Amino acid sequence: MEQLVEIRNLALDLMWTWEPRIQRLFQALDAGIWDETSHNPMAVLRALGETGLREALQRTDVSIALSTALEARREYRESRPPRDPGKGQIAYFSLEFGLTDCLPIYSGGLGVLAADHLKAASDLNLPLVAVGLFYRQGFGRQRINEAGDQVEQYAFNHPELLPLEIVRVDGDPLQISVPVGDEDAHVKIWKVQVGNVPLFLLDTAIESNPPHLRAICDRLYVPEADRRLRQEIVLGIGGIRALRAMGIEPAVCHLNEGHSFLAAMELSRDAVKNRRDGLALALREAPAGVVFTTHTPVAAGSDYFPADLVGELLGRYLEDLGVAVDEFNDLGRFHPGDADEMLCTTVVALREADRVVGVSKLHGAVSRRLWRGAWSGLDESEVPIGAITNGVHMPTWVAPIVAGLLARYVDRRWFDLDPDDPAWERVNEIPDKDLWQAHETLRHRLVVLAQVRSNSVGMMRRDILTIGFSRRFAQYKRANLLLRDPERLRRLVSTRGAEVQVIFSGKAHPADGGGKAILNDIVGFTRNEPRISFLEDYNMDLARILVQGADVWLNNPRRLLEASGTSGMKAGANGVLNLSVNDGWWDEGFSPRIGWAILSDADLDSPDADDEGDAEQLYRILEEEVVPAFYERDDEGLPRRWVAMMRRSIRDTVTRFSARRMVLDYEHELYQPLATARPRRARKPRDRKIGLAG
Repeated sequence: MEQLVEIRNLALDLMWTWEPRIQRLFQALDAGIWDETSHNPMAVLRALGETGLREALQRTDVSIALSTALEARREYRESRPPRDPGKGQIAYFSLEFGLTDCLPIYSGGLGVLAADHLKAASDLNLPLVAVGLFYRQGFGRQRINEAGDQVEQYAFNHPELLPLEIVRVDGDPLQISVPVGDEDAHVKIWKVQVGNVPLFLLDTAIESNPPHLRAICDRLYVPEADRRLRQEIVLGIGGIRALRAMGIEPAVCHLNEGHSFLAAMELSRDAVKNRRDGLALALREAPAGVVFTTHTPVAAGSDYFPADLVGELLGRYLEDLGVAVDEFNDLGRFHPGDADEMLCTTVVALREADRVVGVSKLHGAVSRRLWRGAWSGLDESEVPIGAITNGVHMPTWVAPIVAGLLARYVDRRWFDLDPDDPAWERVNEIPDKDLWQAHETLRHRLVVLAQVRSNSVGMMRRDILTIGFSRRFAQYKRANLLLRDPERLRRLVSTRGAEVQVIFSGKAHPADGGGKAILNDIVGFTRNEPRISFLEDYNMDLARILVQGADVWLNNPRRLLEASGTSGMKAGANGVLNLSVNDGWWDEGFSPRIGWAILSDADLDSPDADDEGDAEQLYRILEEEVVPAFYERDDEGLPRRWVAMMRRSIRDTVTRFSARRMVLDYEHELYQPLATARPRRARKPRDRKIGLAG
């Protein structure tokens, strides 16, 4: 039955993660299963079975929803710009991708950023493919125990219940092998279709592998160095081998963080084997250009591997290339020849890459200071690290009710407009009442969720100023800064006629004891203050409700330690006003027309943050500026000044901090120049049929 095939194809294309018209099809099939399975269309289809699907298709609502979904997919494909056959293929490597909660192969911001990169590349129809790992258990789900401590729980990812397919060659599953120490790990490949972009996930859970190799891809961000290096061997070396086995020879290889540092080595294997000069120069002779995006603002955020571990796990591979282990270790050292210095993956990637960028203008400057030692003899101003500020995929993160207003008043395809398009002037035509009512609907949804999850029924209110704070609970993010003066905070939230409520959510890394301690402090505080809540098991669905429904988005890291931060962009695009330290994206995005800034004195020459001074600013801004502005109403009960800031926030954030703008920057500044300057070497076409099967 053709309709069954069409429904399965819609389920396998993650375009549904940002297209409400396709989501409504799976909700129409069975709304209960849709919600119970973290909005997983493949699980819906499996639960209904062929008989259930045939019965559902007899219903008028399902038939209409299917037609609407198919029309949405057709419209998307036909409206995308045609591919330029002269542009070379781009291969994008990342250790994690946060595409959707029902495919839990991500931990946080890095993965969500990578996923938004793919979605925007699909929108722009770029010739991009992506490579990652398929984790059988992913990143731990969060539970809070009676003591207020975070406990991780790991669920098994069953491929048959996920929106992915196995890659086949001539009908058989494609497998490659990757050298891991003295053994070869066999790797199979899954494909996830993200609109126009294929994502290939490497998987070592194969019966032919011994148990220790089979478990390489079990969990994300394992703490043991040997397990992490094994994963990075599979990602980098295995990723290039997988692409070549499928006949894909990239013109540009984009490393999203240093985890995929070995991809450049595998790309360059012929040049390395036949080199006449040093290893670093041979790597520049690869048949593809290499782009490296560094995300960390601190050296400790990179991966470091001891020299003996590098020799143990990479020695045989390096010997095949004619590279001595010591020579390779030196590629990742600030001080070549120092046997006690560990290999830093970021340093290797910096030296391999043709172009390096940070993820905000400020982070570019921080990176030039942080990594200047990788280029001996260069002044800091000469360090070749630029910046492309991150962005977020607006169709994924802007609430449908807000998107509907933009479609009505600005343009039906508002998310495809250039920043200087005159249509953006029409955002001022959105009536105050309509924009405020839309936002109140989103706040109500958030508060209802908070009431249920935090057992604060009757205390969390739908009509008072709501502050949101959700992100990874790293120590530098200072999630507990607002708790620095508990009595002042209690007065703030309980002032009659100007009440405030705060909703926290987020996870600490399983190995981050300091972050877990901060989380415990906050959970303990919320148990004694009903106007402050903590929502456990932070994920993408919860993040979406938070960034759409809060009135104010709070972000108060120690300055210079937030490389970019994208949650504030998601909030700002929904008309949520930001209150943040002038770090990362907010350092360039702040305007008093769209929010407030905690102006830290920390800079490159004096990086120490003043926690007490920043907390004092935070309290003062809330008490003297934020709360009065929110409760300032006209005769119709509308906060006109606040709504004007919301409208400006939407326009500024959508136009300046979208993933569309980010990917266009990468294309124009990096991908195109490198593809043009470094044409790929011709390879004989493979006389094999590459196919997919579930």
